[in-house]
Amino acid sequence: MEEDRLLVERLLAGDQAALRRFFDEYFDRLYRFAFARLRGDAALAEDAAQNTLARALRGLAGFRGEAELFSWLATICRNEIADLVEKAARTRAD
Repeated sequence: MEEDRLLVERLLAGDQAALRRFFDEYFDRLYRFAFARLRGDAALAEDAAQNTLARALRGLAGFRGEAELFSWLATICRNEIADLVEKAARTRAD
């Protein structure tokens, strides 16, 4: 978890290499996480992963380091998945 905290510190400092590492390390994991929960909907899984990383970057100062960074991201991703599923259901209903 110390490595997670260091990455977050670098991200908060605006380190571009840390930003690339963040996306490289977590995008695929979040995509697979979302893909499984979205029953194989690749487009929604990609949106969920991208939205999760963007939301996480905006709220990075709130990461306390009490759990692994991926656990924190997975929680955000679950919320993104719920939002995307709800939006898709509304679109189908229209």
